[in-house]
Amino acid sequence: MDSNRTFYRVQSRYSFTAYSPYQGFDAKARDYMRYEHWINAGKFMKHLDWNDRSSEPSPFISVFDNKGNAKLETDAIKRARLLLRGNHPNVCVAEIRPGEMELSTVTLEFLDKTVELPVWKAGEGDDATMFISTLNIRRHLRVPVAESQLSEWMKVSHALISVLLGANAATGKPLHPRVSPDPPAAVHLPRAQSEDSQPAKSRSEVLQGAYIVEFADDNDTPASFLEALKADGLDVDTRMDLNYRFFKGVSFQVKNSSAAHHDSALLRRQIGGSSRIKNVWPVRTIKLDLPEDNGAPTKTPTAKSARAKRQGGAPGNSTQDTFSPHLMTQVDKLRDQGITGKGIRVGIIDSGVDWTHPALGGCFGPGCLVEAGWDFTGDDFLPGVRPLQPDADPMDDCVGHGTHVAGIIAAQLEGNEYGFTGAAPGVKLAAYRAWGCAASSTTEILMAAFSRAFEEGADIISCSDGDASGWAEDAWGVLAARIVDAGVPVVISEGNDGGSGLFYASTPATGRGVAGIGAVTNSLFPTLLNAGTFTVGSNSTGSSKTDFGYLPGVPALTGDLSLQLWAGDACSALSEDTPDLSNKIALLQFPDSRATGCYPNDQGVNVAAKGGHYIIYYTNDNTTMRDEQYVYSDGILGVASVPPYQSAQWLSLLSQGRSVTVSIPDANNTKTRLENLENNSSGSYMGSFSSWGPTWELDASPQFAAPGANILSTYPVALGSYRVMTGTSMSCPMTAAIYALLAEAHGTKDPKRLASFLSSTSRQLDWYDGTSAHSDILAPVPQQGAGIVQAFDAARTTVELSVDSISFNDTDNFIGNHTVNIKNNGAAEVVFEVSHRKAVTMYTFLENSDRLRAGYFPNPIVEEWAEIQFSSEKVTIPAGASIDLTITCIPPSNLNGTRLPVYSGYVILTSTTDAPSLNLPYLGVVGSMYDTPVLTTSQVYLAEYNGVVPANRTYTIPRPDPANPPRTDRGDQSATPNVYIQPTVGTASIQVEVLSVSGGKEENVGGLAGWPLSYVTRLDQRAFFNGLLADGTVLEPGVYKMKVSALRIYGDREKKEDWDVFETVHFILKYQSAGNGTSTA
Repeated sequence: MDSNRTFYRVQSRYSFTAYSPYQGFDAKARDYMRYEHWINAGKFMKHLDWNDRSSEPSPFISVFDNKGNAKLETDAIKRARLLLRGNHPNVCVAEIRPGEMELSTVTLEFLDKTVELPVWKAGEGDDATMFISTLNIRRHLRVPVAESQLSEWMKVSHALISVLLGANAATGKPLHPRVSPDPPAAVHLPRAQSEDSQPAKSRSEVLQGAYIVEFADDNDTPASFLEALKADGLDVDTRMDLNYRFFKGVSFQVKNSSAAHHDSALLRRQIGGSSRIKNVWPVRTIKLDLPEDNGAPTKTPTAKSARAKRQGGAPGNSTQDTFSPHLMTQVDKLRDQGITGKGIRVGIIDSGVDWTHPALGGCFGPGCLVEAGWDFTGDDFLPGVRPLQPDADPMDDCVGHGTHVAGIIAAQLEGNEYGFTGAAPGVKLAAYRAWGCAASSTTEILMAAFSRAFEEGADIISCSDGDASGWAEDAWGVLAARIVDAGVPVVISEGNDGGSGLFYASTPATGRGVAGIGAVTNSLFPTLLNAGTFTVGSNSTGSSKTDFGYLPGVPALTGDLSLQLWAGDACSALSEDTPDLSNKIALLQFPDSRATGCYPNDQGVNVAAKGGHYIIYYTNDNTTMRDEQYVYSDGILGVASVPPYQSAQWLSLLSQGRSVTVSIPDANNTKTRLENLENNSSGSYMGSFSSWGPTWELDASPQFAAPGANILSTYPVALGSYRVMTGTSMSCPMTAAIYALLAEAHGTKDPKRLASFLSSTSRQLDWYDGTSAHSDILAPVPQQGAGIVQAFDAARTTVELSVDSISFNDTDNFIGNHTVNIKNNGAAEVVFEVSHRKAVTMYTFLENSDRLRAGYFPNPIVEEWAEIQFSSEKVTIPAGASIDLTITCIPPSNLNGTRLPVYSGYVILTSTTDAPSLNLPYLGVVGSMYDTPVLTTSQVYLAEYNGVVPANRTYTIPRPDPANPPRTDRGDQSATPNVYIQPTVGTASIQVEVLSVSGGKEENVGGLAGWPLSYVTRLDQRAFFNGLLADGTVLEPGVYKMKVSALRIYGDREKKEDWDVFETVHFILKYQSAGNGTSTA
């Protein structure tokens, strides 16, 4: 690859892959397009090939700098220009001046990652301007890579790889189903688009032609079953033998068939005897939800340590646990009592574990911390592209996610550079690698990993991933629930789709009895910085050196530097009396570019004009330590940033006339240091990124929460050894470790009892709306579950509640009275005063919209709450006895039930004895889940991109080959008939069928290949019709329309009235003639 070229991919009406010289972007334009090495790094980038392009004309976006100068431009048919405003990597607004185009979404599209961004329109006609938020794009594109790789990739980075524009020339307004039609004021974005809350995009898709089948008879075998399929004319290959205790079945691949997608009903019919099948599911790809990376040391070992096996030592224990996530969850108090999770094995389903890490034992096998495991994927596996290469070593040296998880659970003090341990360092780990280096897996692999973990003796299973669904009935969730029923707790991350608001829970976190875990923001910002020193005054006077930490920027400070600080502003040309800066480092405040129009490159130009080559940045908040700073100005050779307290100290010294000399060591001698900054804004509140429940059937999810934002843990040695990361991926293993501590403390591994202990003793958190906290009301149950887990209280409670949450359901299915049994297993009487604390009530849907549109975080708030009554306001429970408490709910009134308001709160049992106080979360919905339409007329239409196609459009397409069927989930959105589907809520089944309307009569000719979809959430869907039906029939040219049917929540599949059914307008289908491109009628 030419290091002077930046590769990117641009899609508008057509698609192609192109390149542009790096020098083609001037300093300021490059500053705007700082999606840097995280986009281009490693395995994603190498798949983009200049020679792989469309032969069709390729109009694409023009990119402009802030002065309106074009930096990338082609002969676009309908020109759009993208002006990126703001230069902070996580805070960037794009202004689109669309000309003739009407845009509804902008999508950044990568090899196996797509980020869709909604568009707001402001103004009309020639004055119309559209805006998108590109906040925190890096969180969606997190690709771990070694520092040695970064330096190489930095040469070809700093460009948009892909922009996909959805054009709507018909309506003149945004069509995205979850975007408010009202434009934001100026370019200020609503909280829905905050740094911590991004609207979700599905990370999974159906793998074409791949199925999971569960046998009805446990004695059935994959061999005999697949032979029966072949005898019935279905040509298949075995994918995985799924012969486990709680799942007897097989996954297989259909070859050369139009059924090569996910029509389970058709598959049953083709088998000819559905009595052999208990369940059929499509195989879905699951992409690892890589958390936000908040900082890594720039020091990378030059060589990886040898893989020594069977050389483990005893777990390390600190005399006093001061690690902030442990303080927040009371883990420190259990550690003081010597409880470390001894005798418990935690099975980790993840990307593997770098067991060579000194803090993870340095060995693999019996006697080691990581004592067992299996690699299901191998390094190179990519679903549908590169095959599995399983082996017995679950080593993770390319992704890092699983290694970070392992450290949160069980990092040892011995060999740990930063003096922290995992929450349960006494456990043993079994690592099951289900994601390879491409961070992509499948449901069958994950089911096999869960099953193997159970069968190889895991006492607790932890998995930090899932897929947005909101249903408990898919294959992965069903298996997880069966494992829980068998007595093994399954702990799952709730998801990082908090920006999508209510009703966005993930599977298998929604499985029956499975513990879904939300994320709380760490009370501290731990940051791994490079170490430097500074002196005050002249070195000749014997001034001592003081250590400080800095975060390298771009370009990085290199060489062995020792220069005096000079402080200024540099947003405008520096005055004549400014000293020569050639022997100084400029200390500058990072500018508020939107408010001042000043950008770092402006400062760089002005510093360089005075001979300066180096800049150190600071801000007055903690965000400086979370992102590298960039300056691309001629003459600037190095950039760094320091914590706010450090800059304050230097500025104070300089204001007193003191000189400060900063020394930066050579890169080869750089050391790292840990800085902990106080998080006084969002610390100890729910993370805005944490996904919300409830499930579509109104079960509480998440169950509880734990620290998950800004968590320091281990990382593969080859990638830097330690890292700070953010996500429910981090809160999940923290909770799994606490399960292990409780199992040791209570002497039970029963998942129901442990969940009861944790839920009832969790601490409720005040509502944090992404900007400010509200001490007068609690965060909603659908966001925090029972609250943040409190390990010590959960370990010492002797009182058990018969349930860990209450659902009053919706208005149609309202259950107003619940009786809860309270059992005292202790040796002393306990007394509780019963009361109620309300939480925020929220609407699911926006107000004053042309149809029901789900709100983003934070959903619209309404000040109405349920009234909760009790059969007794004080309960006394003798030792060894139990009592029943009846809880009665009077739902809130004065609410618009059509908008599905979700109310919630907590029944509080305040202890008047030494026993811990307890709580019981509840939730309910005013309105009808069943009456809420999945689809309406405006949500199902024949589409060109996102625009509505008028009736009788003629499509001339290639005749499909049943032996090599085209896909129906992707295609040309202009040249191929396609139906755009925008569900309002989730559905257990959504079907697309084809109706012939030729000859004056209407006939249902069959289902579209690739449908129905099962157990989906409210994500948009698109179905392409290529002339082929699910049964292999190639339709003749004629006039057709498509019919979409979706089952309502709580609907009965057998009742016609429980389905929303809508049809597209007519269209005319023709086929191209072979060889000459003409059409046949």
